[in-house]
Amino acid sequence: FKADAPLDMRMEGASAGEGSITAATIINEWAEDEIARVLWEYGEEPKARGIARRLVAARPVLTTGELVDVVGASIGAGPPKHKRKALTRVFQGLRIAVNDEVGALETVLASAEKFIRPGGRIVVLSYHSLEDRRVKRVLRSGALHGRVGRDFYGNSVSPWKPLRKVPKKPSKAEVELNPRARSAVLRAAERVSTGVDAT
Repeated sequence: FKADAPLDMRMEGASAGEGSITAATIINEWAEDEIARVLWEYGEEPKARGIARRLVAARPVLTTGELVDVVGASIGAGPPKHKRKALTRVFQGLRIAVNDEVGALETVLASAEKFIRPGGRIVVLSYHSLEDRRVKRVLRSGALHGRVGRDFYGNSVSPWKPLRKVPKKPSKAEVELNPRARSAVLRAAERVSTGVDAT
């Protein structure tokens, strides 16, 4: 949001084709409640409802600069870092919704068990808590809902055995070299046999 640009946010950009959702579509066409849900659920923005209300009132909002102005007015006075954090959460929420990032991650996590044989490993790098919570659940329990499956005898039948109790985070030196790495979390697990694997 440092430079003014059209509100697109598609990873493929214009090559995604006609009819694909952009951030402008969400802001200018979706209902206020849906915008608030995106900002709350995907951006984890505490002032999601107020920002959504202002966005709907300010329509049309067509550029990142206009979005920055509306979010800034919603946040009100305060230290610049509060506005910057709110903007980061709003842009994150919109980007995740536009690209269906959570859906893509859940699809990969749900299908990984089918494609990795016992003894194989999965390594996932997450960049925010929304992703990391899902990865953590699947690698601990084998399911997106987080409940560990049990066999007839009550034994855990999770197809994954985490390789570390605590996820790997970047070192201070790595963050200095690459500031974007500061929020990265790496989790890894080994595929284990659950007794129902095909041979």
